[in-house]
Amino acid sequence: MIRTRRRKADCRLGTSALEFSLTAPALLIVIFCSCEFARISMMRNIAQNAAYEAARTSIVEGATNAEGVAEAERILARIGAQGATITINAGQEFDIDTDAVVARIEIPMEQNAFFFPMFYEDKTIVAESSLRTERYNGFYDSNLN
Repeated sequence: MIRTRRRKADCRLGTSALEFSLTAPALLIVIFCSCEFARISMMRNIAQNAAYEAARTSIVEGATNAEGVAEAERILARIGAQGATITINAGQEFDIDTDAVVARIEIPMEQNAFFFPMFYEDKTIVAESSLRTERYNGFYDSNLN
């Protein structure tokens, strides 16, 4: 009686290792894909935030394109975004007649993917934000006291 129980237990020794070796790759792929999708979502959200903050920085009177770009770069540096293209008003400087500021950020996914960059060739996250300027366009002349 003791021998038969021992034989049945000996026959099952490699079963757990075999089952793990069959299911582990699928489990790892699910984990890596979850991390990759979380990264994409995080980059999309931070790109939108950076575009808004760049436009917000640029709408103030006296602000320049460079200040807006610097603000967007500061925010994108939080997640280590590489190769981002930041344009404000299509690269044109502001003047007194500028009514709105449009900040556009493009982040290439191929350079920013963690695990599967080959799936993101020619894919780009694009975020754009448009705000009206705070430049006064009325009859008030600040030179008159």
